[in-house]
Amino acid sequence: MADSFLLFDIAQKDQLTDNVLAFFEETILPRAWEGEPVQFNKDSRVYAYVNDQQAPAVIQAAIDGGWQLAILPHPESIYAKRGFCAQSNLKKAIQEAEKSQPAQVDIVRCNGKILLSELVFGESFNLLPSAKSLGFIERLKLGWKNLGKIRHACPKKVTFNTENESSFTTAALGVVITAHVHDSWLSKHILPNSHINDGMCHVMLIAPRSIMELLRFITISTLGRYYSLPSFLGLVKTKSIEFTNGDVLHYQIDGQEEQADSLSIQTESHVLTLLVGESLPIIDTSSAQKEQLKIKGLPSGEAVNELATKPLAFIAHAATDEFKDLYQLLRDNATTSSAFLTLMALSTLLASVGLFASSAPVIIGAMILAPLMGPIISLSMALARQDPSLLTASATTLGIGILVSLGFSSVASFIIPMEIVTPEIAARLSPSLLDLGVAVISGIAGAYAHARVDAAKSLAGVAIAVALVPPLAVTGIGIGWLDSHVAWGALLLFLTNLAGIVFAAALTFLALGFAPFTRAKKGLTIAFIGVTLVSIPLVFSFLRLSEEAKIMQQLEGKRIGEVVIREVYARALEPIEISVKLVTPETLTSEKLDAIKDSIKAELQQDVIMEAQVIIRRE
Repeated sequence: MADSFLLFDIAQKDQLTDNVLAFFEETILPRAWEGEPVQFNKDSRVYAYVNDQQAPAVIQAAIDGGWQLAILPHPESIYAKRGFCAQSNLKKAIQEAEKSQPAQVDIVRCNGKILLSELVFGESFNLLPSAKSLGFIERLKLGWKNLGKIRHACPKKVTFNTENESSFTTAALGVVITAHVHDSWLSKHILPNSHINDGMCHVMLIAPRSIMELLRFITISTLGRYYSLPSFLGLVKTKSIEFTNGDVLHYQIDGQEEQADSLSIQTESHVLTLLVGESLPIIDTSSAQKEQLKIKGLPSGEAVNELATKPLAFIAHAATDEFKDLYQLLRDNATTSSAFLTLMALSTLLASVGLFASSAPVIIGAMILAPLMGPIISLSMALARQDPSLLTASATTLGIGILVSLGFSSVASFIIPMEIVTPEIAARLSPSLLDLGVAVISGIAGAYAHARVDAAKSLAGVAIAVALVPPLAVTGIGIGWLDSHVAWGALLLFLTNLAGIVFAAALTFLALGFAPFTRAKKGLTIAFIGVTLVSIPLVFSFLRLSEEAKIMQQLEGKRIGEVVIREVYARALEPIEISVKLVTPETLTSEKLDAIKDSIKAELQQDVIMEAQVIIRRE
């Protein structure tokens, strides 16, 4: 049987007999580590009770001498315990180590120095292999601490070169490198397939584009125990990697401050013979591991230079190469093409027929067919970026589209021999603040769907929600009838939709980083004034609707003698017009109807005009 040795920190000599040697069951020979090389025979079982500063040299000696090494929990070996998953309780650690079987594991070097647990460049925001799952109060404290770091957040331009000669440059707030993350919360959420003998090192690149992204991550990680991979986190799994940033790199390796012109990380596979306990599972990785790069969401191109030259912005600003495709799409949408004019004419005619027929499916088809959303979103971008050419083109196309719609719907009102306000027409004559709310939400959705390719399939739903062409068609019908009430009511609804969409979409483009606030504030002010102007009549309409709802709620189900009032419909005019169904066991005389009317008048304390439908119910 191989000899067994206790290699101990000379500073712990006085506590050795009672606090360490007493826990061993086998015969153990103590040897002090004083910084000089210690010679043991190959395959000797060496139990290392040393601190983090001594551990790298001890591990190197174990590799050179072929020892079977066990890492014991020294009071000052935080990173060594973490890196080799040693038991926190010394007695249990010794008992487990004595029963352990040797296994070949990897080590990771940084510029030749052995990495025990973690290397950190910049800020880590608790994305560390040493981070344990915390309770709610501890997460709150950590979240507050991380919030303090945001004020000084300034990305650095960093260039990486991996084992497979993959090279990329990004702007990162921090870089964390580790051999594995077993027994930490990262193994559950970030790096689920990380092992000490997988032949790889793991690199986490923390590269948010805005303070908002960081705030979202800190909030979710503080309040929720489980969450998905942050979008700003890049992951690299490779055998070796080098990185530089054109300046001196200040970093921490296992808690020690270091600096270098560049960092070279190398993984050496199966070079250390470790006495492995149950706390550190060994996975068979005899087959070659493939390098993995998950860096699609990291800043690249012009965005790197923009982010690395100043403190992190509150809202992410898109680089030119990131929105050129969107800008080209919006310019195309702002063009008055033959296709645009044709679709405007067809969608208006389809909407007019649906309105006269009071057919909701036909009207929905017209909403989807209408191309008006395109120039309106282009107008929003033009206001946000103060682009005169895009503003002129989109406003011209929008104006022509409105005139085409009014013209064709007016002609349709002459051709179709029906001058009757159908339910679908009536539904578009009294807009309120609720309609403005729909327009604002639709504007946000429309801008987001244009800006994000994966959300573009939702544009049809946005078109249905906001319904731009039907109110225009009703306006044209009102003009054809020479009915100012119909024309103005529907035009107000269209203007409500237009103002709400333009303002909300411009604000969304600002939030998504497609325009700086200094440039966007003028356009947003103009859009806000438009929303304010259309809101004035909408407020009165909303108050009227609220009053009508109050009346209906007040009268619904009211019993007057043997008569029960049902299905109340009120119009808040002077006097109030009320339509009701009167459920009664017998026929009502004129006198009884007058009495019911007087009772309603007394209830509302206002004059009323009552329309009644009598329903006789016998039990």
